[in-house]
Amino acid sequence: MLTRINPSSIRGGIGRSRFFEGWFQKLYSREHRTSFVIIYGYATGNAHDMFGFIQVLIPGQEPALVYFPKGQVVLDRQQHIVRMGDNVLSTNTIDIHLHELSINLQLMNNQRIETLNNSMGYAYYVPTLPCYHSVLNTSHGVSGSIVHRSNEYAVNNEMGYLEKNWGTSFPDRYTWLHAVDPNNAETSLLFSRADIQWLGRTFTRHVGHIRFDGKHIDLRSLSSVVISTHSDGTDVHIYRIKSASLQLDITVTVGHKVLLKAPEKGSLSREIPHHIDALIEARVTHDGVTRAFNLVGNYENVG
Repeated sequence: MLTRINPSSIRGGIGRSRFFEGWFQKLYSREHRTSFVIIYGYATGNAHDMFGFIQVLIPGQEPALVYFPKGQVVLDRQQHIVRMGDNVLSTNTIDIHLHELSINLQLMNNQRIETLNNSMGYAYYVPTLPCYHSVLNTSHGVSGSIVHRSNEYAVNNEMGYLEKNWGTSFPDRYTWLHAVDPNNAETSLLFSRADIQWLGRTFTRHVGHIRFDGKHIDLRSLSSVVISTHSDGTDVHIYRIKSASLQLDITVTVGHKVLLKAPEKGSLSREIPHHIDALIEARVTHDGVTRAFNLVGNYENVG
């Protein structure tokens, strides 16, 4: 019998070789009309003094990346608390004090996904995949402040999102996007499709969800899914996800591009093009009803 596991929990593999574990916190501010990204974790393939990392994306700035020695990284697996030096990161609190950057945020009303009702389902039980993915909160409220140099961003019950990855490396080829409706915190979209390598073979899997009108539709649970894509040059990318019960059309007009650091064989050495505040149109037909949404989000299309 399969042992019950919690994909969202801290794996705590700091003693393993060529292993990483990282969390992706995103905040969309309706007041400032832009996204903030906080990525934190550890990479066992890095040098000893670069073991832990915090990577922060402030609007209009290049990503800031700070490393921490292994001895300064402490994981509380029972309460999901990650400490790096004087910085504390959890599902309830973000408390960061770095050079020219101070972040104090409270996370509230977490909309969690329970255990295997999640992005990868029973693929979590496959022991040697290069990358595992878990959505911790499809949505939560965020309040507090972000101070970067002389700029201060007040945050009052804005929209947050939290996911994580762990394993050895990000997939060589994948698409990922997360978008929200700036005017409706109850509407959001996650879609990802990746080529997964296992035992010398490559297979493609899609994950994600769409939330609107009190509904939560798990894209992974759809049967007989066909996904088609089209790219209009380099600025517009179109995806159609179609099943017997749903058709979802997504049009992405890419936003400002930055380069984020990502894991490769347990080392934080790969550069990933990341588009912040892309314009995303979603049109969904479900149960005979068609809805259209104008969203804003973050987008990656790699390989």
